[in-house]
Amino acid sequence: MRTRCLLLLLTALAGLPGLARAQPSTPYHPRIAGVPMSCVSTSGVPVAFVPNTSLADVGLWFPAWPGVPAHVEYNPALLARLPSPVQLFWFGHACAHGMSASDSDEERADCESLQLLKRLGLVSRAQVLEMQSYLQGTPVVQWGHQPGPSRARLLLGCYDRASGPRK
Repeated sequence: MRTRCLLLLLTALAGLPGLARAQPSTPYHPRIAGVPMSCVSTSGVPVAFVPNTSLADVGLWFPAWPGVPAHVEYNPALLARLPSPVQLFWFGHACAHGMSASDSDEERADCESLQLLKRLGLVSRAQVLEMQSYLQGTPVVQWGHQPGPSRARLLLGCYDRASGPRK
C-alpha cells in the first residue's frame, strides 16, 4: 500500500507543469544550470548532448564520423557540482567546438563560449570574474586546455570583446 501511494504521488508530481518544464525535453535541448539550451554545428545540424554517467570528465566533444553525428557526451553528476555560471561556460565551450572551424582549439572555444553567453544575456562580467576564480584552482587537463591560471586570464578579455545581449 505504501509503495502504491508513493508511485501515485510521483505520477501526480511528474504531471505538474512546473516539474515538467524542469526536465530536459530532448538531448537537443538540455537544461544546463536550469536554463534550456541548444547548440547547432557549423553545418546547421543540431548537436545532441548525451548523458554518460561513466564519463570521468564533465564532458567531451565528439566530431562526426561516418554514421555518427557530432555530439557531446557529459556526466550530469560532475556537471551539477560546478557553479551555475561555470556550467553555462562549459556548455558554451562544448558547443563552440561544433561551431568552430578548428574543433580542437581550446582557447577559441573558451572565448566563443563567453561571447555566446554574453550575447544571450546569460552571464555578467561579475560572473566571469567568479569563473576566473574557480578556474584558478583547476588542474591541467590532458585534452589541450591551459592550466587554470593561464586559462582564467584569457576569459575577461574575451567577454569584454563580445557584443552585448540581444534585445
